[in-house]
Amino acid sequence: MKKTWLCCLSLAATAGVLLLPAAHATERLCEDKATVLRQQLEYAQAHDNQHRVRGLQRALQSIEENCTNEQVITEAAEEVRESQEEVRERELALEEALREGDEDDIQKRREKLAEEVRELEEHTQELNLLQQRINE
Repeated sequence: MKKTWLCCLSLAATAGVLLLPAAHATERLCEDKATVLRQQLEYAQAHDNQHRVRGLQRALQSIEENCTNEQVITEAAEEVRESQEEVRERELALEEALREGDEDDIQKRREKLAEEVRELEEHTQELNLLQQRINE
């Protein structure tokens, strides 16, 4: 949501106006996470899953008290890094299978590599969407 500010009376007012959208942006990703948790909480309550309800309530409280955009972005970036490591490991495993020449093993490792590449693409896309969301 973009706001247009028509006038500024002083430097302090200007600083305050400029910080307001930044403060809103700071909450944006955390509010998105909280919204998803609230939906899951409603579902768990509707299905009388008390164990899940308690866990979701704790997670929601943690987000409301501690969440920052930087934290959300950092977590998403870490998922990308972990996926990159998994892809590298799967590539090495495939290279080893290719050297050994076992066709069944080669096929299995190709499938596992393809799965890890898909996960890496998903994590990268999620990180990009989060970064775009901050800039809205």
